[in-house]
Amino acid sequence: MTQDVYDRALGALTGLALGDALGMPTQSMSREAIRTHYGPIRSLRDAVAAQPISPGLPAGTVTDDTEQAVLVARLLIDGEGRIDPKTFAKSLLDWESDMIRRGLADLLGPSTKRALELLESGVTPDEAGKTGTTNGAAMRITPVAIATPPELDRLLDAVVAASELTHNTNLGIAAAAAVAAAV
Repeated sequence: MTQDVYDRALGALTGLALGDALGMPTQSMSREAIRTHYGPIRSLRDAVAAQPISPGLPAGTVTDDTEQAVLVARLLIDGEGRIDPKTFAKSLLDWESDMIRRGLADLLGPSTKRALELLESGVTPDEAGKTGTTNGAAMRITPVAIATPPELDRLLDAVVAASELTHNTNLGIAAAAAVAAAV
């Protein structure tokens, strides 16, 4: 890996984490609620007690977006560039269990949760994500983009492979592919 590639990879992951931490205090809040509790946000802020997902978290805390991206990165490293669907599913469930143990409400999204339930009931990994239309695949795709050579066909194949377990829909794949292409 060249220094330039390393720097760009580090920048992409840092940008993901910083943007995530910047948005943490306001996630799932309406504009009105943000205006009421925070006013303009121009720096990292503590989450207020009224924050519906991460009440009281300190400024600079990342959410499931960054944590799941790091999980994907670890799986890519352990799998030598590939993510085994069953290992991915177990890792996501273990991650959610840890979040619950820590008393945090920033858990798996609805598409991911549904896909994992289907997988546990015997549905195949390529069928489990057929209802996934939320942003879960897009939010955790950065490591896939970093690990894949910048060739569109290879990138799209990698995005599909990393996303289909939970977001195997045109919308889910397109969102993840757009983020991966930008990275």
